[in-house]
Amino acid sequence: GTLTEGHPTVAEHSLDGETLAWAAALERRSNHPLAKAVAALAAPGGPEPGAVEEIAGEGIRGVFGTAELFVGRPLDPALYGNQLALGRTVVEVRKDGAPAGFFSIADPLRDDAVDAVSRLKAMGIRPVMATGDDERTARAVAGAVGIEEVHAGVRPEEKLSLVRELQAKGGKVLMVGDGMNDAAALKGADVGVAVGSGMDLAIDSADIVIVSGGVSRIADAVSISRQTLSVIRQNLFWAFAYNFVAIPLAMAALLHPVIAEAAMAFSSISVILNSLRIRAVSAETPQR
Repeated sequence: GTLTEGHPTVAEHSLDGETLAWAAALERRSNHPLAKAVAALAAPGGPEPGAVEEIAGEGIRGVFGTAELFVGRPLDPALYGNQLALGRTVVEVRKDGAPAGFFSIADPLRDDAVDAVSRLKAMGIRPVMATGDDERTARAVAGAVGIEEVHAGVRPEEKLSLVRELQAKGGKVLMVGDGMNDAAALKGADVGVAVGSGMDLAIDSADIVIVSGGVSRIADAVSISRQTLSVIRQNLFWAFAYNFVAIPLAMAALLHPVIAEAAMAFSSISVILNSLRIRAVSAETPQR
């Protein structure tokens, strides 16, 4: 949902009709972004699970009659190597603890993902991927967009630990996420950015929300922020420089009051005009 379009679909599954109906009904109760793909397969008026429990970073479980169903992280990802090699995410279904099948979920890359990563690198920013997906899926996606450093199979608390680790090394961390598994890391980062299509918890934990457009908006935000800081420094410099020169001249009666008033007005106008340059930078960012 961050580097991908955020509209996952089930590309393949291996469940029988009853288990498929149960899994789809259970996923309707989940907050995970990938759950929408499975929930879309649920038939109207289908079965309703009991004793539903969602475990962050693991999956969701519920009871149908006397059977307990779990939908989430596979016990042994190596069993699904062919699916993972395609860059898909595998969601395993277990009935009473035993594997009953899987969903292979595909989510295409955003059109601007490669360009966004390239722009961030050009700005001197090191992109790092942290995902709960299997390493083969993560490597396939990271390789497609140009990210070298990948942390796969990461749980929510481990994402926060990674943020803390990078900060301890003196880095400033900008975290981008869209799910409840990202909320803690978004809150702990120096700057948290949530994708607008993500979960409410992620959005509430973020400093910036990308309402429209793709991940290129991250590069846009960094560019505008840097320009804003530059303009603030310029305005402060000229304001202090003006006062440093003008106030002593006025105190020594070497500056006519009318000239001093005009100079003060010019100083205020120059600050406003300089600040308007930020709008030009914003207008120049590509609209996607």
